[in-house]
Amino acid sequence: MTFGLSPEQFVGLAIFASYFLFIFLLFFIIIQSISERNRTSSSLSWTHIVLTLSSFGYTWYYMISFMRWSFVEYERSAPGGSTVSTLVRIANWLTNTALFEQAWTIVCDGPLRWWWSEQLCLFTVGFWTVFLLTKGREHDVKHLWAYMLFGQLVAISVATNLFFLALTRTRSTTTAKKNPAAPRRATDTVPPILWLSVLASLMTVFLVPHSLRHDYFLANLLAMHALVVIPFIPLPVVLGHLHIRTRTLYLLVGLLSVLTRVRTVLWMMKSEVPLWTVLHSHPAQASIGWDVVWTTMSCLVTLLSVSDDR
Repeated sequence: MTFGLSPEQFVGLAIFASYFLFIFLLFFIIIQSISERNRTSSSLSWTHIVLTLSSFGYTWYYMISFMRWSFVEYERSAPGGSTVSTLVRIANWLTNTALFEQAWTIVCDGPLRWWWSEQLCLFTVGFWTVFLLTKGREHDVKHLWAYMLFGQLVAISVATNLFFLALTRTRSTTTAKKNPAAPRRATDTVPPILWLSVLASLMTVFLVPHSLRHDYFLANLLAMHALVVIPFIPLPVVLGHLHIRTRTLYLLVGLLSVLTRVRTVLWMMKSEVPLWTVLHSHPAQASIGWDVVWTTMSCLVTLLSVSDDR
């Protein structure tokens, strides 16, 4: 039963529904893996649960607002939209609107909007990817790929808090106890598949402003998202002699991120519009902007808790 939909309309609805189904599947995988860990809860665990719910509520309030805005904007230009059923109207919108590219075009357009969005991009493809993979393996966290995909599909702040929650529920039997030599290799050095992917993805972030004015914007975005997933795929080990120290990779990530940020700050200094005003200039911008805010808060909470433990 296709409810009078054309094949293109049906595919559009199916892709949209699959997006949410995949999110629920990833969430189930992550929650199940966390529940299998040591059930000893701490105040920090509850803090990250609250931060997870709060960041999801904030970012997805604006994400849904963006979808509503996109639908209304499409209908304004679509002839005879009100004469067909709601399902057909939604199908037409999904068939004729590239939501992913539309949202990213908005949040990358101009130095002030990019000032917000660039932070999340640099954090995700740089520090977050390295931290997720190295600390996840060190603490024997299962399904690390699910956290990365969940962050890209939902919000980095939500995935970050879920991962921090997993780290607070440490297993009673760790990989370190099984093989004392393994953690040192996994923690102190990183394979070429990781550092090459991270550095290449950082380059795509640097290229975003230029690509926006040319015909490779979407290709560059897709590369940025795909490159940081590659290290989580169990591929055969190649170029094993090209491992580098984890500390060195963090330094490279920090250096390249600072250079990229300096360019953006110099670019945005030409404008006198307050950054906070830009944050709420559009629902898509507010979604990614609040993702930055909640991710920053979550990392600060974790850093403070680690310093208190010391």
